[in-house]
Amino acid sequence: MDADYLARFRERSAEEAARTGPPPEFPALPDLPLGRYTDPEFFALERDHLWRKVWLYAAHETELEGAGAFKNVEVLGAPVVLVRNEAGEVHAFMNACRHRGAPVVRGPQGHARLLVCQYHSWTYDLDGILKRVPDERDFAGLCKEDRALVRVRCERWGGWYFVSLDPDAMPLAEFLDPLPRVLPEVAAAGLRVLDHKSVVLGCNWKVLAEAFLEVYHARTVHPTTVAPTVDTKGTVITLYDHGHQSMLSPVIPGTRNDDREALPMWEGVTPVFTDGIQPAHGIFPNIISPLDARGFPFLVFWPVDVRTTRLEITWFATDWGGGEHPRWDIWKKRLERFDVLMDEDYLNLEPIQRSIEAAAHGGQVINYQERRIWHVHAWIDKWIGAERIPEQLRVADALGHLIQAV
Repeated sequence: MDADYLARFRERSAEEAARTGPPPEFPALPDLPLGRYTDPEFFALERDHLWRKVWLYAAHETELEGAGAFKNVEVLGAPVVLVRNEAGEVHAFMNACRHRGAPVVRGPQGHARLLVCQYHSWTYDLDGILKRVPDERDFAGLCKEDRALVRVRCERWGGWYFVSLDPDAMPLAEFLDPLPRVLPEVAAAGLRVLDHKSVVLGCNWKVLAEAFLEVYHARTVHPTTVAPTVDTKGTVITLYDHGHQSMLSPVIPGTRNDDREALPMWEGVTPVFTDGIQPAHGIFPNIISPLDARGFPFLVFWPVDVRTTRLEITWFATDWGGGEHPRWDIWKKRLERFDVLMDEDYLNLEPIQRSIEAAAHGGQVINYQERRIWHVHAWIDKWIGAERIPEQLRVADALGHLIQAV
């Protein structure tokens, strides 16, 4: 994000603050159909044609340090393990022995010299190649070369590894475009995982995600946390290709009187991250990240079922080399403040889901400030294919003309 980007933001922010209505190019949108949040058949369409086709965040490089480092992740019910081999490469496999499907590693993370089935001790190397079968004489016609662990597509952007259950998925760089071109300094930043937590909430994954796609609710839901610090009227929203989006809000001068200034920033940080702006970027379909040069979280939304979502919150800080962060006292306070903010959002989510299931309010009304929501829904339908979706549940690409070329 260079000086020209910053200047364009300032200009757009002033225009947003001065407007008295939606711009003429913004259309009146129909209500979002409530069945998109409740219909099991639509949920199945998302599972089969969205989640099993796109790229999904799995791990950060600092969680996989050294040969034999592994991390288990659950990708829509599929057990996937990422492993760093002796050559330093990270591969992803189904964590399922080719004999009868038992896991070859247990625990969320760790190190292993070999990947050994927890049931019958079939043994694989760090490249997933089957090396040893106990009582091999009992297996007629067994060819170990044909029984390697099942590979899962795994590619990297910056320090982050993504996986896709689709062996024919487009390259990760193409899927993420244009974000790698918009955020090159973020990808180049030296970061380390600082903290992680998981929360399960009783709502559809889109109900949860939508809470982070607009600041229209800031004054009501976050009156003492977000509202006093952010100029929501000057917020600049950008829609990108492939369903990605961003939301940059001016920070009200003098309102962030915390001790974050004592935390180091990554090298090469640009003014967008230091000059009074709060950027938040969305990686389609399930990541929101309020970026900050001193450290930031990935909020990752995982559907469990049509009315249950698991939220994974992983914080990254400028790399301090490992062990306890030397300024953990500051980080602890910052994480606690963030938890308060998140609790404010959680309060409405399950009641919203119940309201949707009862059709208590007819439909989801989407305004200009909430256009990221429509954009995400439209791209969900692009992945599924409109022809597969019942007509009454479809969302048209009504905002395609607002997508920003980069």
